[in-house]
Amino acid sequence: MRCSRFLPMRAPAWRRRGEGASCLLQGDEVQCHFVKSPRGKRMRIVSLVIAFLGVGCFASVWAQGQPQSQTPPPPPGGTPAPVPVGRIAVINTNAFFADDGIQQLVQQARRVNEMFKDKEAELNALQQRVESLRRELETQGPNLTPQARADKQEALEQLEREYQRKKEDAERAYQRAFRDAVAPVRERIGAFLETYAKSRGITIVLEVANLVQAGGLVYVDPAADITRDFIAEYNKANPVTTSSAPAAPSAERPASGARSPATTQKAPARKP
Repeated sequence: MRCSRFLPMRAPAWRRRGEGASCLLQGDEVQCHFVKSPRGKRMRIVSLVIAFLGVGCFASVWAQGQPQSQTPPPPPGGTPAPVPVGRIAVINTNAFFADDGIQQLVQQARRVNEMFKDKEAELNALQQRVESLRRELETQGPNLTPQARADKQEALEQLEREYQRKKEDAERAYQRAFRDAVAPVRERIGAFLETYAKSRGITIVLEVANLVQAGGLVYVDPAADITRDFIAEYNKANPVTTSSAPAAPSAERPASGARSPATTQKAPARKP
């Protein structure tokens, strides 16, 4: 399934390699769809993201929608960067999930991907069965009896429906797991962006990717782009840890084919 609203700008490294799930923004929702690698190899479920912040213009530096009781992180250290002319800056959230982007997001995305490895393998195998049966029908169809050809056609249609249903279920589960995993990081980024902008005298931060998509961006002075500096400051103030894990979907298991963790069993004691 291909999406019609891909976000522009620089894609993460894994998307540039042509692998993964295509994600896009639908209102305030992240929509991810499984796509096959153009090389015909196995799909890889990855979270691309990207405009997960969900707005095109951060008035008062994304203060709206953030919990009022949230305590913002301390101001990033170092000398504040030069204030752009007009105290307006731009940021490209597409870069947040790149390998050199916000590491807390990259970490959570990889963990969600790991949760769906078995579902990915199941979908790949089912897709191969669909393609194999379709080729068989195309090559053998003229030599089959009408009844045999009808039976194969019905089997193909049933298999296609099964694949489509399981793929859509996996997409919904992946989106839910992804949202749950990045939600805490999203809140921290919002609070940190507000602190970052205020410490530099910036009053408005515009999200570049959405402006480009809407055709509303004519020119941006590179000096007004705070993307790389913001990412560096956020990573410095919020180093990744190995203990935080993405929240599992509450309504249903994210991957029905996922293996359960192995149960550790004690070896029987030796007799003297």
